[in-house]
Amino acid sequence: MSSADIHLMFYARPDRSITIEQRHAEVMNNMSRLGGPLGFAGLELPKAPSCGGGLAALYSVRLPVRGLRFLGDYTYRGERYKYEDRASYDEHLRYGFKISNKSVDYKKVLNECLPQVAVAFGGYKAVVSYDLYSLNYSDRPSRETSIYRKLLETPGVDVNGRNNIYILTPAQFWDGELCHRALGYGPDEVIARLQGECASAERLLDGVYLVLNDDPHLSYEDFVEMNERIKPILGLI
Repeated sequence: MSSADIHLMFYARPDRSITIEQRHAEVMNNMSRLGGPLGFAGLELPKAPSCGGGLAALYSVRLPVRGLRFLGDYTYRGERYKYEDRASYDEHLRYGFKISNKSVDYKKVLNECLPQVAVAFGGYKAVVSYDLYSLNYSDRPSRETSIYRKLLETPGVDVNGRNNIYILTPAQFWDGELCHRALGYGPDEVIARLQGECASAERLLDGVYLVLNDDPHLSYEDFVEMNERIKPILGLI
């Protein structure tokens, strides 16, 4: 059996009042205060990237952990460019590694490192993607699939984006705005509902950080069970 691919993804709503150069300086300053494996302390930091002729400015940082990949991006700030209220217009931090990588402690990443990066980045959402589980969960031939497709076709719904939560992942951060828009209530209510139902549920920034399952050998069946058990508690369909 091949080793599962893990992706850590952080999302931020672009602030047009802050240039890419200013935003990059802020992110690098914050990330340089964090140690490994996800932080940039002691590493050579890249200069602010340029969008060139495109709508995204990409950059990378050479991390010292073999097999741990990183890519960051910012969104074009031009006045004529019209942003839409959708996650496809977000800026990101992305990490990737194999679950078999002995240099990356998966449990530590979920319980300690990921929330630290979420604070440093200052975004509104962070998720952990375990192999193709999220994709398989969305595409499975069941009642859930019809719900997913209806959501995709519903005007104004940004599925798994800025105003909707459809898939729960092993760990995630939601800011206060995402909680209210996707759930209809705030972070404190999320924590109250999940007491005793997951590994941890704690306040982070103005939102909530959840660890639902930090098992490095998570099976797809356990992933589905996690979603089907926790989603009704949160009022999610």
